[in-house]
Amino acid sequence: MHVMWDLRRDFRCAVLKDHTLPESVVAVQVKHLMRLGSKKCTPVLLLVDDSKEESTQTLQHCIRQAMDEENTSRTVEDSSNSKVLIMSCVRCHNPEDQYKHCPTNKQYITAKLTQNEQDDFEEKLVELKENHEKPENFYSFMIMKSNFDQKYIADVVGNTLKDFDMRTKKAQLLAFLALLNSYDAESDISMSLCEDFLGLKGLRKTFWEQVLVLDKMEPYSNLLRKVNIEERGGYKGIRILHHDIASACLEELDRNYKIKRSGITLDMLHCDLLFKTSAVKDALMQSIHRMLVERQRKKVGLTYFSPLIEIIHSQEGGQTITDIFVKASSRFVKRASIPQALSRYLYLYEQDFPQALQWAEKAKRVTENSYTADTVGQVHKSNLKHNIEKQKAPPRPDDFETNLKIAQNAIKAFQKAQNLAMNNETEDETDENLTKTPCNTSGYIGEMETTLTVFEMIGKLPFFEVTDPVKKMYMQSFLKGTIPITHVPKEENDIHSKYVEVIEEHSTFLLALKPQVKKVFEFFNGYFTYVKGNNTEKEEALNQRKISQHFTRYVSLVCSLPEEISKERASKPELKLNMDIENHRKFLEESNADTFAGILAKLHLGTLEKIGNTAEEMNKITESYTFLHNNSVQIRKEETNFILASIILHTLYPKSKHVKKLEELSDILMKTLQDIGVQSPFPEPYYLAMLLLWPRSNTEDTDIKTYVNSLRKACRKGLPYLFRRSSTITHFYLGPKKGLQRLVTKPKLDECFAGLQRSDLAQLWRSGNIFKEKEIIDRLYRVNGTVEQSELYAKYGQLKIPVRPAYIGAIRSGYSAENVSFFLGFAIDGPLAYNIRYENEPVSPVNC
Repeated sequence: MHVMWDLRRDFRCAVLKDHTLPESVVAVQVKHLMRLGSKKCTPVLLLVDDSKEESTQTLQHCIRQAMDEENTSRTVEDSSNSKVLIMSCVRCHNPEDQYKHCPTNKQYITAKLTQNEQDDFEEKLVELKENHEKPENFYSFMIMKSNFDQKYIADVVGNTLKDFDMRTKKAQLLAFLALLNSYDAESDISMSLCEDFLGLKGLRKTFWEQVLVLDKMEPYSNLLRKVNIEERGGYKGIRILHHDIASACLEELDRNYKIKRSGITLDMLHCDLLFKTSAVKDALMQSIHRMLVERQRKKVGLTYFSPLIEIIHSQEGGQTITDIFVKASSRFVKRASIPQALSRYLYLYEQDFPQALQWAEKAKRVTENSYTADTVGQVHKSNLKHNIEKQKAPPRPDDFETNLKIAQNAIKAFQKAQNLAMNNETEDETDENLTKTPCNTSGYIGEMETTLTVFEMIGKLPFFEVTDPVKKMYMQSFLKGTIPITHVPKEENDIHSKYVEVIEEHSTFLLALKPQVKKVFEFFNGYFTYVKGNNTEKEEALNQRKISQHFTRYVSLVCSLPEEISKERASKPELKLNMDIENHRKFLEESNADTFAGILAKLHLGTLEKIGNTAEEMNKITESYTFLHNNSVQIRKEETNFILASIILHTLYPKSKHVKKLEELSDILMKTLQDIGVQSPFPEPYYLAMLLLWPRSNTEDTDIKTYVNSLRKACRKGLPYLFRRSSTITHFYLGPKKGLQRLVTKPKLDECFAGLQRSDLAQLWRSGNIFKEKEIIDRLYRVNGTVEQSELYAKYGQLKIPVRPAYIGAIRSGYSAENVSFFLGFAIDGPLAYNIRYENEPVSPVNC
């Protein structure tokens, strides 16, 4: 706040405290503030107070959109002043640990003074002693002066709470405040509510003087302070002086008076007065709700439960937690997060799966979204794993059937979560305790993990043992649907017969597993390859590694063994060609190169020390696609993959004998484009058209505009869930050379900055300043274009191709046509413009 005060003459300053407001509404308010009381724009400094999210990308995009839509008369001067500086204040218990990998510029403000600050406090204490009889009663000051010494705080609290009696109303109120301010430092209880609780309404010292709350709270008043709250119409509240004092109160009550956090929590939830409806009491209810369910960020991901629930669990265990959540669910009947948290607790810590399922279903009835549907799936998945762990291998036929039914229920719930995430979910329907993501992927991960667990369970059956190569091959053949279970060799006995009966009854489910889980892997290929995630770089890397490990399990379980294929091919030479085709396809699947996104992802593996291995792998991949192209019936998917593999091989290993010329690839692509037309729901052929058929100089190829429009439509139809809240990744940029050499990859551009820290390089890309660097300018081609009615086009003679600015707000609004130039990137949803420069506009210097 001091920084904002110092900058008040240069910026319009504002604080965002209500995080329930949609970003679009906040953006409109920022736009109004920018022009408030003036015809000219004034820069805005926005403090996002107590944000859950370390990234403000969504808010930034909404502000840019709001400014673009503002009017059509914005001048150059307005554009230069239409600036918003966002400071995001995130309060947490251990910021240096939790936000170590935060990608944005950050500053930690922790409870630790420098030596100069300690000296300043000593000087201030001398000044206070001159003007006050007891400066030691200024506890907030003394806590900071002692450099947040915990012993000093404990002594103050111990002396103040001497002879604490929880039977009195003032003691109960202090305990409530201590609990609230320990876990939500900015929470408070309104003065009027405190008066009601203490029974002070109408109670007077004299005819004209009313008894005050702080008077009634003696001897605890010296730990409290009055606050003026501006939100919700404005009111006066009470809170404990300092977070550390509140925490010390809880420790003192637990240690010397046996009053535990759980008891205080249950007392609060039992108190009807705290939950009667009013605007002020709603604020208190939100604080209590956050205290119960708001999870904390760890180095990677989130804790399972809020800090309060975690500590009560460690001290007292399950029944107490259950009692708290059951009572809370009766208070917060419209909040799905309470029964959802209880369900999570029951299946994680208590293994009480029937009860966990009941609470998960209750959460879904309150709010049906991808997160509550996923919780139902997680209950079944945990139940399945728990059963397998406690059962002997192989499971008895009855247990095997029970496990299959549980797996079916889990996968059904996870697929429901996927559908909700893709089709119906808005930002308001997401889990209120999680960072917003482009798409909730938990349903996909849940289905993947459940399916692999089922594969492993099947692999333990006597006639499908994965440790026996022959039996494993029969299992793989059964899962592919090439051999019915009745034709699998097995001993004739009652146990095996019962297994066969169970498998036949569930054959539809079992035979659908492999193609379904393959689609899940294809989804993640697109998710990681096409869009930018909202997580930190480390979290994204760990997520990708997790999926990669699951894919390795998948390959080892259900993909045929190379030696078995070789034996089979040698024994049947008349089927050699068909088996070779199958062998190449199997290799591509095992290499995660049988999808377009999977091949495109190889581009980013071919960097630094891995480039040799990736180039060799891409050579083999392209060789396989070349074989399929020459020897099998042409399949559209394989043809487009063949073209992309050839392009990437050229960037990694241009001297390979499998590299094709631009003209040859263009001919193959044109045949595909003629076959599919311009209404296909698959974006891949149109993306390749953008790479291979982009005009040269003033060539007026009228078809490219059609293909760009088709690409955008295909992405909106086929991949809308990927682009809901995130921008796309550019894999190729347009360079000045000819042929395939004019496609410049992002890894190649990154090589120009090999000596730069990865975090600094990432910041250059995020800000767009990378395109002001000479190394980048020399390697890319600046395209001429025009802005007409707020739409951007690349211009080649009379041909105008629609292009989207990579950074929202990069172009000026208006009906007049203006000439521009820019660098061009190619993303899966269309061409993107970088470093847009208006004609006669001076070149901005790099500001790193």
